[in-house]
Amino acid sequence: VFPAGDVKIRDVAGLYVFDNTLEAVVLSGAEVRAYLEYSAKYFRTLAPGAPVDPEQISDPAVPDYNYDVISGLDYDIDISKPIGQRIARLVLAGTDTPVADNAQFVMAVNNYRRSGGGNFPGIVKTQVYNAQQEIRQLLIDWAQAKGTIDPADFFQQNWRLVREGVPVF
Repeated sequence: VFPAGDVKIRDVAGLYVFDNTLEAVVLSGAEVRAYLEYSAKYFRTLAPGAPVDPEQISDPAVPDYNYDVISGLDYDIDISKPIGQRIARLVLAGTDTPVADNAQFVMAVNNYRRSGGGNFPGIVKTQVYNAQQEIRQLLIDWAQAKGTIDPADFFQQNWRLVREGVPVF
């Protein structure tokens, strides 16, 4: 949370405290699905109709930094399904077009993730982008160029938790 008033460089720098750099790799649709399936283990399995406590929905054995989301696609995570079978809907953003296994995507990640941090599948491969730019500095540069920070610039509702197709929240 930024304090009221002018945003300082230290406020923006505090959003991303690591020295990670930005990289990108090419993933197939099947690899994207596997990546999301791996990330979805962050949530506990909850049967349809079971009570949902938002404070208890994540698995404490999975650190928060090992839960990734992907933008540019729309998807559902069915937390009533077993781990590895949770991505119930994976479509191109704003459409009903399913992501084909052989589709190709360029995925931006930090160098920690791309080099194997978190053991995400399919991500340890030759990058197609690596300009050795720190993500923290890129955020600062963006905020300075933009002048005004609008939360709408950062978030689009493109995924949801479901149980058998019914939204959890």
